[in-house]
Amino acid sequence: MPYGGFGIRTHVYIDGFNLYYGSLKRTPYKWLNIVELARQLVDPTDTIERVKYFTARISGAADPTAPARQQQYLAALRTLPEVEVIFGRFLAKTVWRPLVNLPVADASITSQPPVIFPAGNYAVTGGSLANDATLTVGRYPPRGAARRRKKPGRPLADSLIVECHSMEEKGSDVNLAAHLLNDAWKGEFEAAVVISNDTDLCAPIEMVASERGLPVYVACPDRQFQMSPQLVAVSTYQRHIRPGMLAAAQFADPILPNGLIKPAGW
Repeated sequence: MPYGGFGIRTHVYIDGFNLYYGSLKRTPYKWLNIVELARQLVDPTDTIERVKYFTARISGAADPTAPARQQQYLAALRTLPEVEVIFGRFLAKTVWRPLVNLPVADASITSQPPVIFPAGNYAVTGGSLANDATLTVGRYPPRGAARRRKKPGRPLADSLIVECHSMEEKGSDVNLAAHLLNDAWKGEFEAAVVISNDTDLCAPIEMVASERGLPVYVACPDRQFQMSPQLVAVSTYQRHIRPGMLAAAQFADPILPNGLIKPAGW
């Protein structure tokens, strides 16, 4: 890190869901020691005094086993004396949105010519939709360039509109911003690392970097998109989190002497 080399007191602020969906989902690296990850982002002589991890307790509505896995991971984080976990919350609601695709059981429609769905109820069977005739649903393409997401354009005026169930995570970005600003104005750190690609954090990062004159390093966890240009403009230094960094920052399994084990499937 360019500002390192002098034992700088550093605080790290992690947007937990941004990190998970950007770097960890569908990888073998979920059993992540966030302090070891943070050490790879700073100069070896710098001191990571605090790592604040912002998340929310997840629901078991879609996967009844998910809350237990999260609890195992939070217990692992609590073995790290530098880590503080700050909770937001989930807000359940329904929203109307233009339909872009119709995924089924982690699959995506790839039929050519495009499938037209007649009115009716459709049952999901083995990764396909069935209603009198079977409509084939193709699997996602392999990892890599072919699977990189494209930001969708504006929906057409006559787009199909659907009502969707939404579990919206609330509070983590506000909590992160508040802690970053409060710690900076209290003189708690000499440098900060923010792990997120959320442009909602641009204003607090800019305040800390320009008004307090403290370096703020943004580490982008999103392996499918480049770092937001807005974050690049306001931060002092930038880099991406790479799979090799995640692989080198895994907890032991089990974690001794606690005996905490990695959740099954991780």
